[in-house]
Formats: sequence, C-alpha cells, structure tokens
Amino acid sequence: MKKLLWISLIVLALSTCKCATSKGRHKVVILEKSETTVALRNGSSLIVKLPLQAGTGYDWTLDKGKSQIEEISSSTQKTEKKDLPGGKMIKTFTLRTTKAMGEDVLTFNLSRSFEKGPAAETRILNVIIEP
Repeated sequence: MKKLLWISLIVLALSTCKCATSKGRHKVVILEKSETTVALRNGSSLIVKLPLQAGTGYDWTLDKGKSQIEEISSSTQKTEKKDLPGGKMIKTFTLRTTKAMGEDVLTFNLSRSFEKGPAAETRILNVIIEP
C-alpha cells in the first residue's frame, strides 16, 4: 500500500510538471530519501516536493544556510481527491539558482512551529550548479 502511494505521488508530480521533462531549465525533485544530489544549469529553476501528513501540525521548512539558491515560493497541495482529515499532502518549494557554478546544500526540516528542539525529520538536497 505504501509503495502504491509513492508511485501515485510520483505520477502526480510528473503529470503536473510536464515542463520538467521537456526543458533543460527546470527540474523536479521528489525528496524521498534523507539525502539526494541533483545537478542543474546556471539560471535553472528547481521544484522540490516533500510528502506531508495533514492535521499533525508538522510542516517542511527550508534552511538555506549560506546557500545562494533563491526561494521563489512554497505551497501545500492535497494528493488525494477526497477531502479527508489527516490526508496525504505534498509541500512544494520552487527555487532558482543565482550563482554561476559550484555546489550548494539545502536542508529541509520537518517540525512543528510551536515545539522547541530538533526537527522530527531532516532531508538534505545537494545541488551541483553547472555552467
């Protein structure tokens, strides 16, 4: 069941972002593992999608650190057609590269804004910017 959910999630992400496969200036990453690496061209945009459970109070935030990748927007969408409490959701970050070339690290933290302490989960995206 869990595998079917992830497959559905990937199909949904790819079907809503057709531009990611047709143009070299955009890339979509579904961040499922704790650490992933992606290569981008200078000036490209990057869409990062993370799974989220509604109704728990948890939310993904981006900790850019010293990264020179610019956050354009973030949003949350339902992944199921039914409007069920506690349903599956996707948090989407739209980012853009701002430096010519090099490497950057983006850290995504899953936490509750009203709780102190370390994040419940952390996922790292290593970004290699190519000329």
